[in-house]
This record gives sequence, structure tokens and C-alpha cells, in this order.
Amino acid sequence: MTVRPVPDRYVRLPAVPCGVVTLVLVVAVLSMLLTEQEHVGAFGGTYESHLIAAVAPGDSRAEPASLGEPVTAGPWRMTVLEAITGQDATDRVTGANPLNDPPRDGFTYVLIRVAAENTGDRPLRLDTDDFALVGSSGLVRRFVGALPPDPAVDTTVEPGAAHEGWVVLGAPVDETGLVLLYDSITLPGSWADRAFALELGATVPPSTQPFEEPDDAGTDPAVPVGVGGSIVTVDWRVELLEVVQGDPVYDLYNGDFRVQALDRSDASDAAPWLALRVRITNVRPGVAPAFLPPTAFMLVDGEGRAVPNTLTLTAASPDASGSYAPGASREGWVVFEVPTPYVESGTTIVRFLPYRTNSDPRYFTYGAEATEGAE
Repeated sequence: MTVRPVPDRYVRLPAVPCGVVTLVLVVAVLSMLLTEQEHVGAFGGTYESHLIAAVAPGDSRAEPASLGEPVTAGPWRMTVLEAITGQDATDRVTGANPLNDPPRDGFTYVLIRVAAENTGDRPLRLDTDDFALVGSSGLVRRFVGALPPDPAVDTTVEPGAAHEGWVVLGAPVDETGLVLLYDSITLPGSWADRAFALELGATVPPSTQPFEEPDDAGTDPAVPVGVGGSIVTVDWRVELLEVVQGDPVYDLYNGDFRVQALDRSDASDAAPWLALRVRITNVRPGVAPAFLPPTAFMLVDGEGRAVPNTLTLTAASPDASGSYAPGASREGWVVFEVPTPYVESGTTIVRFLPYRTNSDPRYFTYGAEATEGAE
């Protein structure tokens, strides 16, 4: 059984009326606001340094709170009361609303009942989007798009009041060690972030050493890494696996509703689409997830400067962007609409730089002349 494709936080846009080009647009280059058209996004480097020190139950995946164990989560006193998976969860979720589809093969709904008491001095919002699931794969999943049974966790809680409600998420049926993550979208920082074990033994000891050491591959835009090559920074290992250009990129979406308002010709006109399939691995030590933004990759010129007027499109599934626990790895897509002048210049260089504050840009080429990777 499987749930619908699950995008990660801050990546997907809500559905908009057909015919609007932004149906497939995640982020346009902010040419009038940012120098060199750098993509930073609204969240800067917040998630890049998002680490939780394990000092008490609930503080991290290394020390998650148990079912029924109340913990302090910033202004909340929070308890996970119940976790349901399998056919029971599917029946409850599909029965909660006629718009809820059954999960697809290989995945299951995970239904979680949460109790939260507002111990602060002002009203606080509690939202399904505050929660995510992570398991043995290390990939963080959220936003299944299904409505939970009543009562839902979504509400505003007054000071001194408490609320109990359901959260619906999804995970592969063979995923073990499920942990519920609370990281509020309204409370700033990570002071309220907590982890809750949904099954016995769902703990992950923090790694004390990087999974790989950084290398110097692709540090010079004049010597970029080609298809089949890889780079390793202090945070990430990135492998460029495949390049798809023009009309075939449209087929990668496989009938996705986000491109139904667009014609196939949009993928192969004077500003063609470019799709890169990459394998991403979080190589840094610790236990907390790191977020790779959808703007981590950027078209650049021969000197490594970002190309103006580049559109970063919502990626075909699976999306390379998202949250990765240390050691976690997955393959995914990055998609651009390539500006006409860039096409005409014959430049084929892509920069990997997750955040503007990073000081270690790396460069790939998707040109046919470098299909074996850089030496």
C-alpha cells in the first residue's frame, strides 16, 4: 500500500487554476531582489544548522519519547497517545473523507493521536504540517494530503487549554523504527522540536563521524563533474546520474496534474526544460535531519555566476529536495526551464550550493562531452 507522493516542507505549491504557468513553478529567480540571481528562499540557512542536542527523552531521534510519555515541547506539554498503521489506518483515513484516496502499493497511512496542552501565555496554533515521519531509511516524510478523522489535530489552543486530535502521515510498509517529529511551522527556531517513538526500539544513535570526508571534485567551474561523477562536501554527497532535456522531460511527470494545463511544446520550445536525476546523501554526523532546498542547484555561466531569469520548476517525482537524516540517501529530480540566451551560449554548467551562506560551491556539467564524470 502507498500514499500519494509526499513532498517535503516548503517545497510544493498549492494547486492553482488550470492554465496558470506557475502550476509547475516552485521558485523563480529573484532578479530584482537578489544580486547574481541567487536562490536563497524564505528560510535562509535555518534548516542547515538544525541540530537538536540529546539531553532528555524527546529531544532527538537518539532519545525519542515513548508512546504515552508527556514531554515539554517549548510552550507545549505534548504526548503521543496512539499510532495506527496498516489496513486499520487505511480504513479510518479513507472513511474520514470521500476525497481521501487509498494508499498506493508499497506504502501505508500512519495515523497518530496527539495530545497537547498550551502551557504558554498566548494562543498557539497546532497544525498537521507541524509533524513529520522518519524511520530506518532516514528520509523525512510529511504532507500526504489526506484529511484525518475527527477530531483533527489542527486547531488554535488557548493558554492553559488542551487539545487532542489525529495526524495522518504516510510511510513505506517496510519502513521500521518509525519516529514522529514535531517541528512547528509557527514557532521560530528549534527550541520546541521533539521526537516521539511510535514503536519499541525506534531510536537512532547519533553518528560521531562524517559518513564521508569532503573531496575537491568540481570546485572549479572550468573543471566541472560530468554525468556519472560525484562530489562530496562537508554536508552532502551528490552524484549526477542522468540528464533529460526538452520534450522527454514532459513525460517524466507521467500525467501529473501540475502539468496538465501545459502543452508538451512548453518543454521543448526556445526555453526548453532540463531535468537532472541526482543521488543525494547526507554525510554529516549527528542525528537531526538536514534540509536540501529545491534551489540547491542553479544554472551558472563559465565563471560560476548564476544565470538570470532561470525558472526552477517543481520537480518530477521523486523530488531531490527534502529532509535527510544523517546517512540517508535517495535519488530524485531537479528541473529547470533554461533561458534562451543560455541555450544559445552552449554553456552546460550547474552549480550545487544549498544556501547562499555556504562557502563550498561545486560544479557539474550536463554536456555530452563529459558523460563519464570528471577525473
